[in-house]
Amino acid sequence: MLKPTMSAALILLALAMPATARKVAPPADDASTAEVRRYFTEDPDAPVVAPKGYDITVVEYVDYQCPYCRSSSAALNQLMASDKKVRVLFRDWPIIAPESRLAAQVALAAKYQGKYMAVHKAMLAAPRPLDMARIQAAAVKAGADLPRLKADLKAHRTDIDDLLERNEDQALRLGFTGTPGFIIGNFQSYGGITLKGLRETVREARAKAKGLPTTVRKSRLKK
Repeated sequence: MLKPTMSAALILLALAMPATARKVAPPADDASTAEVRRYFTEDPDAPVVAPKGYDITVVEYVDYQCPYCRSSSAALNQLMASDKKVRVLFRDWPIIAPESRLAAQVALAAKYQGKYMAVHKAMLAAPRPLDMARIQAAAVKAGADLPRLKADLKAHRTDIDDLLERNEDQALRLGFTGTPGFIIGNFQSYGGITLKGLRETVREARAKAKGLPTTVRKSRLKK
């Protein structure tokens, strides 16, 4: 896992994104557990892969330059391909370097043309360290329309930055000190994760949701 070095703060991927971001306020001190949970697991602007009839949500906090995010992404992709009842919400959390933030901004701009997931995967596979040329090359390789991407990045810059600030606020509230960070059902996981680990935790999260005994020792999502 990588620690931050700077502070900054299928129905498939949501193809129709709002023209402007809808503000999501942090939960009040006296908010219910359900309200607190929604702050982390629901967001009208965060990219999401949501199969019809999903029963478990996985939230990932990711930095495109984090090697553990890169290694974990293969496991997460395999989980999504094999378990059609897992919904994944992506939280870009650029904390390693200024180029991480640029990569996140570009990936989030790509959602306005329905290309977030393709750019997300391409960014994680791009050579490191990321720079402007490699970020742009990854977007093009993913099939993004570059002129439109640049226009959307400019037009939606405030909305994108608001979402990134929201993601950071959540990660810090959860106690994450680096990437990747995961919420899996009612469990938290910090650091790289394997496909076996993901499947086991998803299984335990489903059991917990049904009121059955669980054995996985993970941090629970708390206020």
